[in-house]
Amino acid sequence: MESEQTFSICQIVGYKNTGKTTLMEKIINYFTAQNHKIGTLKHHGHGGEPKHVHGTDSFKHLQAGSSISAVQGEKQLQLSIADVSAYPLEKLISLYTFMPIDILLLEGFKQADYPKIIIIRNKEDKALLELSNIIAVVSWDKDIPLPADKKTFLMEKVDEKLPEIASLIAGD
Repeated sequence: MESEQTFSICQIVGYKNTGKTTLMEKIINYFTAQNHKIGTLKHHGHGGEPKHVHGTDSFKHLQAGSSISAVQGEKQLQLSIADVSAYPLEKLISLYTFMPIDILLLEGFKQADYPKIIIIRNKEDKALLELSNIIAVVSWDKDIPLPADKKTFLMEKVDEKLPEIASLIAGD
């Protein structure tokens, strides 16, 4: 039984070491301070698999062949799926429809067609401007020419621009 998607989705996209996680943290902190519930999904784009805590019971469950394993703590649920190759991004997003969130932030997934904030560190990163559905560009360098038809922000000024960035994400 699938639930209906009632939250906004925004991707934070950039190449390795451009500040995606830093920007995500700032946005999450901003929205949380405004009493919004945020969900996140990160693409592990560096090859290999995300790190699991070896030796834990949930790890042993996966090693024994479980397709999905979860651990519930006092206030937290940690979920692991053994083989996500059968789960396209849309299917993973559907998991979040069961959670009480207002916004889902995706870190990465460059080729997906959700609204995106692109991070540009240098001129070579401008290739990202060819991606679809860009709602804003964050640049590390004020001297890199950026498209006039996109909202642009300097990374060094992101903190003061968070209300405007949040408005773009929320679709206000």
